[in-house]
Amino acid sequence: MVFDRHNLLDDIILVVPEEDRTYCRKIIIQPYAFSQKIHVIAGGKTRQESVFNGLDKAKQITDTPDSTLVLIHDGVRPFVSPELINRLMAVAARKGGCIPVLAVNDTLKLIDRNQQVEKTLDRDQIYRAQTPQVFCLDLILKAFAYAGITNFTGTDDASIMEHAGFSVYTTRGEVANIKLTTPEDLILARHFKEKMQLVLK
Repeated sequence: MVFDRHNLLDDIILVVPEEDRTYCRKIIIQPYAFSQKIHVIAGGKTRQESVFNGLDKAKQITDTPDSTLVLIHDGVRPFVSPELINRLMAVAARKGGCIPVLAVNDTLKLIDRNQQVEKTLDRDQIYRAQTPQVFCLDLILKAFAYAGITNFTGTDDASIMEHAGFSVYTTRGEVANIKLTTPEDLILARHFKEKMQLVLK
């Protein structure tokens, strides 16, 4: 809902498996009074292909790809805030690309294949990347095209930009912007949901 209510965003593109498109429209979208235009398109065989399909749709619905910003977000991060979106878009509008990051608090070890410690890494220059990752549409399209030519697979969209030689800048992420991947994450999610509901009241 935070994306739908954000006054700087015009369209929402949901990328889902082909077989889930009807379910998504009827069960997830129709029951709610969304204010923005929502496009439901089919994804690809990989995350990278799915993101490209979404970018291609964004290209189709804008006349100004050189000045259009796209926000690429993981659906399993439900607690992104409007303030974070604002910061990301402000930097991306000036620099071409921006991602949210969080500092690493734990000591980091580089481990070899035998599970032996090779060395301790300098955590002052290591950060955890989050989403949404925001880019100028024409730049990210060029980056994806280059990834296709060079058979590169990125671990996130920023890595695809980096591979193509484009600069990616950062802004401070949010602790609550967690990715729901394990049962333990659901415990945190309940806490953040209750906290958000208190704020909304």
